[in-house]
Amino acid sequence: MAWTKPRSHPDPHPEPKLTLCSLRIHLASSSVTLLFLLLAAFTSLCTAGPPRPARPPLLSGQPFIIFWGIRDSSCSGRPDPKSFGMEREGRVAVFYEDTLGNYPYFVDEDTPVNGGLPQHTRLDSHLQKTQQDVEAALPAPRYLGLGVLRWAEWVPQWSRNQEKQATYQEASRNLMRSFFPSWTSEEVEKWSQVDFEAAAQSVMTETLREVKRLRPKALWGMSPYPSCYNSNPTQTTLANYTGQCPAAEMGLNDELLWLWKRSSALYPLLTLEKLQSGTAGAERYLLSQIKEALRVSSLAGTEFDLPVFPLVKSVYTSTNTLLSQSDLVSTIGESAAMGTAGVVFWEKSETKTERECQDLSEFVRKVLGPYSINITTATRLCSVSLCQGKGRCVRQNPESSTYLHLPPPPTAPEKVTEKVTEKPEAAKVTEQPNTDTKTAEPDPVEIWKKDFQCQWYKTADGDVSDQQSPKDGVSIRRTVLESSEAAVLATRASAIASATKRASVTEFRGSSSPATWSPMPSVPTDGGNKPLSAPVWTALLLLVTSSLCLDP
Repeated sequence: MAWTKPRSHPDPHPEPKLTLCSLRIHLASSSVTLLFLLLAAFTSLCTAGPPRPARPPLLSGQPFIIFWGIRDSSCSGRPDPKSFGMEREGRVAVFYEDTLGNYPYFVDEDTPVNGGLPQHTRLDSHLQKTQQDVEAALPAPRYLGLGVLRWAEWVPQWSRNQEKQATYQEASRNLMRSFFPSWTSEEVEKWSQVDFEAAAQSVMTETLREVKRLRPKALWGMSPYPSCYNSNPTQTTLANYTGQCPAAEMGLNDELLWLWKRSSALYPLLTLEKLQSGTAGAERYLLSQIKEALRVSSLAGTEFDLPVFPLVKSVYTSTNTLLSQSDLVSTIGESAAMGTAGVVFWEKSETKTERECQDLSEFVRKVLGPYSINITTATRLCSVSLCQGKGRCVRQNPESSTYLHLPPPPTAPEKVTEKVTEKPEAAKVTEQPNTDTKTAEPDPVEIWKKDFQCQWYKTADGDVSDQQSPKDGVSIRRTVLESSEAAVLATRASAIASATKRASVTEFRGSSSPATWSPMPSVPTDGGNKPLSAPVWTALLLLVTSSLCLDP
């Protein structure tokens, strides 16, 4: 039976005609409705709250940890990274395509290893080999550290296998044609993708399930996921490069939900070419990588965001030279300010030659080491000061250029060696210190209070840490220094700043001035008894609501 639109009938209750009186009533009711809508909007802004809860740090009291992931055991006399506040390789285990299980990959298009394709993987033998490799590399069953599966030969999503990785697409097509020689090219393409992605997902999820079973206290994840795939140096050096993660790539990252649900940490990759060093485009690209990883960390459906530990490649890809000071700020400093749980300063190839060992030792002593001490101490001090040690400090505005850095101590005025021509009496007068013009040393904690907020830890009993912040008008520094831990941190921070100042390369990239604090606007009154009109009531209510938003 065909559907027909019912005939219209005259309304038995026609609307009354609009009169002047009814118009006034209508406008008054509309104003009230608009007022409540505005109040609801402001209330929603006020109740937006802080970021989602975070997993407590891997090591107690360390909101941001720098892990040493460079294989340098053959270097004699190398400085101990732990003396610079970093965690040694005993806390991080990175597995590669040839060190865990029977991972399938191609050395080149004619040389497959373990079948080359995930479709050829026998899961039982792969998982058996995985168990052997994990137990050999991590003999302690209660290993507490990072577990990184650095599998990058192919991507589990068909469309992301580009350039050299296109070998896996062509091999998958050939495999499908061998089973169905009469299929059209469209059918081969469609089912090759389905077959490849299903097999890739199976290999990755079952591997993660197995390693988590073997070492349940470790934080397991796969690198280089997630990624924005927008790091092409020819693009990042363009003047109009924004660094924003493309919407299409964000959508593909959302489709990897099965991977995030199996992971206990995320390990995005931060790499740079020498051409990108110190450029604004590189800073934007690195920021977008970190932002996307933090966005994905909330998709796994857990009670807290997955911890994010970017892998920072220690050298430029093209020249194999160590990162500059400014690029350490763009990678390690950016990660700390954005609220990641730490970074892995990493390199796949082992440091062996005498020249490589010398360069690495010099780099750690003069560049990486002082910066590591500075930023790990600053993150701890900010956590204790702003979050009472129950959360980590996170930028309020992700796009700002504020960092968790300790300022260097003020330098003493240099002695003047030139011959003095004034009279001795005048000289005595000028030698007296001018106490009137001495300015107070800036308090970094007060700056952090304006630019950072707390991401609270999810405690073991399931409750979120107390989210009360110090009241306005009370110095955070004074509140912090009342605790012994903060006093120790403050003392150590001063010593660190002095040591950092003495290092040969210690000029951190300057952060922008802190955001100015705008006081809440006052409401002028005339002191009369005239009743307030509706617009004035609306303005008052909006101001009261906005003051609730501004109240820390």
